[in-house]
Amino acid sequence: MITPASTMKWLIKRELWEHKGGFFWAPIVVGAILTLFVILSLAAVVLGTSGAAQINGVPIEAFAAGMTDSDKLVFVSTITRWYMGASTPLFLLLGFVVFFFCLNALFDERKDRSILFWKSLPVTDDATVISKALLAMVVAPAITLVIAIVTSMLVLLLICVAMTIKGVSLSGYILTSPATYLAPLQWVALLPIYALWALPTAGWLLMVGAWARTKPFLWAVGVPLLAGVLVSWLDKLFQFGWDLRWFWKNIVGRGLLSVVPGSWFNAGAMAIKNRDFGDHNEAEMLSQSWQLLGTANLWLGVIVGAAMIYAAIRIRRWKDDG
Repeated sequence: MITPASTMKWLIKRELWEHKGGFFWAPIVVGAILTLFVILSLAAVVLGTSGAAQINGVPIEAFAAGMTDSDKLVFVSTITRWYMGASTPLFLLLGFVVFFFCLNALFDERKDRSILFWKSLPVTDDATVISKALLAMVVAPAITLVIAIVTSMLVLLLICVAMTIKGVSLSGYILTSPATYLAPLQWVALLPIYALWALPTAGWLLMVGAWARTKPFLWAVGVPLLAGVLVSWLDKLFQFGWDLRWFWKNIVGRGLLSVVPGSWFNAGAMAIKNRDFGDHNEAEMLSQSWQLLGTANLWLGVIVGAAMIYAAIRIRRWKDDG
């Protein structure tokens, strides 16, 4: 028996098969390159080809010899809190891939006329568009996060091996620290925030892709930028006193860059306590991210994004020309 859930699962699998290069292989390749770069860098340190390895200007051997138990705990705490940051390029890649997937998902099927085939199947426009949105905002981030966790753990393990070779015996502290295994879970807990925060950009790009006859990128990027320029010009011409920074940040920036993981730190979560991003560990980042659920900024974006996805569904229903 075919159920809506099974249909949605099949549609998401179909989209993933068609775009596995961007959503699966690209992050694997980037993760492998990052790991290789770390291996080469640590090999240069261990073999001494890059000069004497130093920590805070002190040769690593001397640094290790002078460390007290308290120093070791502080050092381990720093590493275990931030080692997941090694996978940052993967999340930047995710934002890029999701942006162009959403923009072209409904445009390409009209361009190559494959929409006629898909419309001949007993699958509704609602299910088709929602499956694309779910792949972009839920499935793709989950895949990237798994690859990022594996990459970061490999990097951490390599650092432990290199430190042990250089006489810094902290591997036991690091590998038995609860923070080492808690950090990936804290990043997993950010997935719902990402899905909600990315909704305005995903909805806007899907709507433009469903509507534009040609050059969807110019429409998707040009319209918000032109709106920002027009508002700035009117404010300067008539001296309205509008908060242009707010407009560029919450309308233009939010509309185009919400699919970039962590973009909410600049626009929302960090503004709650008005503290510098560099002072936060992952637990604080997680706590402040979830505080967004209590802000109008997040939910207005969700409503607007959902409305644009609904518009994309309606447009796809009646517009199948390339």
